[in-house]
Amino acid sequence: MAPYVPKSETYSNPYDGKSYTLRTWIYDLMVFIFDIIFAIFFREIKVRGTHNVPVKGTPTILVCAPHANQFVDAALVMSQVRKLKGNRSRHTCLVTAEVSYRKRFISLFSKSTGGIPVPRAQDNLKPVDSQLQIYIPNWDTPTVAKCRMIGSTDSPRLKSRFTPKSLIGMPFYLGNTQIAEVKDDETLILAKPFKDTPQIHDLLSSGTNFKYAPKIDNTAVYQNVFNHLHSSGCVGIFPEGGSHDRPSLLPIKAGVAIMALGAAAADPSIKISVVPCGISYFHRNKFRSRAVLEFGQPITVDGEMGKRYEQDARAQTSELLDKITQALYAVTINAPDYETLMTIQAARRLYIPAAFKGENGHLPLPLVVEMNRRLLIGYSKHQDDPRIKHLKAMVLQYNSKLYALGLKDHQVPELTPKGGKWISMLTLGNRLLWTSFYLLLSLPGTILFMPVFVTCHYYAQRKAEDGLKKSLVKLKGTDLLATWKLLVALVFAPTLYVTYSLTLCFLVKSHPQLFKYIWMVRIREQCGSAANFFYFYVLLVAATYASFKTGETGMDIFKSLPPLAVSLVYPQRHLERLQETRKELSLEVTQVCNDLGPTVFPDFGRFLITQEAAKHGKDDVDPGPRSRSSSVHSMSSEFSNALSKVNSTSSLSDIPILGEGSMRSQIDDALEEVTPAKSSFISNLIRQRRQEEKTD
Repeated sequence: MAPYVPKSETYSNPYDGKSYTLRTWIYDLMVFIFDIIFAIFFREIKVRGTHNVPVKGTPTILVCAPHANQFVDAALVMSQVRKLKGNRSRHTCLVTAEVSYRKRFISLFSKSTGGIPVPRAQDNLKPVDSQLQIYIPNWDTPTVAKCRMIGSTDSPRLKSRFTPKSLIGMPFYLGNTQIAEVKDDETLILAKPFKDTPQIHDLLSSGTNFKYAPKIDNTAVYQNVFNHLHSSGCVGIFPEGGSHDRPSLLPIKAGVAIMALGAAAADPSIKISVVPCGISYFHRNKFRSRAVLEFGQPITVDGEMGKRYEQDARAQTSELLDKITQALYAVTINAPDYETLMTIQAARRLYIPAAFKGENGHLPLPLVVEMNRRLLIGYSKHQDDPRIKHLKAMVLQYNSKLYALGLKDHQVPELTPKGGKWISMLTLGNRLLWTSFYLLLSLPGTILFMPVFVTCHYYAQRKAEDGLKKSLVKLKGTDLLATWKLLVALVFAPTLYVTYSLTLCFLVKSHPQLFKYIWMVRIREQCGSAANFFYFYVLLVAATYASFKTGETGMDIFKSLPPLAVSLVYPQRHLERLQETRKELSLEVTQVCNDLGPTVFPDFGRFLITQEAAKHGKDDVDPGPRSRSSSVHSMSSEFSNALSKVNSTSSLSDIPILGEGSMRSQIDDALEEVTPAKSSFISNLIRQRRQEEKTD
């Protein structure tokens, strides 16, 4: 495989941090808008590991995963990196699928923040001649496809129509594959067979129309990225290739490794920092949800690695891709399936830390993410231990009981308050009064904003359904919900509030008697229209935001009502039995974790103490960075086989940067081609689960 080394070009990068120009001002304006949106949408955003982000002047690639919230992910990374203190604040230019540039508002934000567009073959799939059909004449050789003209004796002329490494796709988004060779005017050799499902088998047996996209040349994209790096810029990329809602990472594309190695080969004097960035959401598609960004230990790509890349491009790219994959697994939460993920989260809530108490008895959000990750690692290593199997079954049974009662785990200790049912009844009545009080306070803003809520909900659901039809990677399409809720609100909310303000301006002038007893409106009767418009707009927006904050407090009180209601309805002995079950389960989870934890993490005994010390800026901090090589999340050579999509005579510029990330076949290809040696426990679980999905 021939290495791709960029040309040396004179390039002025407005986002290098050396000067402040109109373009950087526009970038900051976009970030300011993102900050306002996120302040409303998210209840809490925490950033961890900021010391791992290189200072200005360091060529940097931020490798972000999982891509679980579509455009929200990109905006969140840009916003939080720009908000870092001191010289770590960077203008991050994100590598974005070119199809996003065709979307009106996404294009505006991408271009305003220095986005780097990347064409993807699957985005360019278009129907070919309606008379041309593809079929598989012999299913013993499913990679040999034939084409024919319907209603005509003419030759399909495939050699003049198609080229190797171009893409063909099935109708109804059933899958796609690359053309390995155009053998003759009627025969195509496919790089991989289509998935043999009954629907695909029927279509390809009888013949079907199909779609085609020409081969993508990413030379210009790589050159653009290289120019940013050579001018000490910061580039961000989501290397999974597309957004998804799976509980684990998708295969990492090789493009990110080629970017770093190519830049180092072109200029051996620079050192490029490849920084993993993990993004974790708590109820990602919900209003007032939470998010955590974690930056991991940088990987330095220097001139020596660039030299080895020129000598053996495949080996060096594979080696760096392994390191990047390991680094991403060290800052992300990965589970083989959602059942395991739910079990791990329940176990984390049941675990009793020996030497830690956060504010109000709660663990800080970044620590919750880290404990989930460590529990998953421990589970992946000891999943066959009889104690782990028994514990998982007990936790699932406990979760089922809570679901049946409509309770959360943290509410179980509150089921039997001191004083019995009379105290429960008084407390319930008191909280109902407070809930009603906060409901009344939040009612004006809720009514004003209700059209936005309803429109966003239904439009986002429709977009999620459309995205799910077009992708075999997504499970439910929840990765699209938050993005489209925010995009619709970004357009509809200002329009709605302008309409409200104009209506008030008209009514104040033409029907002042309507506001005889409303002081805040009546005082504007003698003011000019422009001043009134501005006044009413600010007043309505402020009232709505105040309603949100008030409603948030009321909702917290409302969520505390179920345990009180249950304690009044259910017999006392049943509730005490549930509490005893939780106590026993909590002790068992703690005991198992304390027994097996040191076999997985050498710092197990001091982990919580050092995390708390670091939080308060004390000297008793973790003595060293978390090792990627020792983590059982180490993927080793697993995903580097993405390089096998290109033969030994190809150029690395042919490798997809974002790939055909929207199709299950890409996942299957990468997982089928992995080298089993040194593969991690959790990656084996993920691969096993996907193999089971293929056979279903």
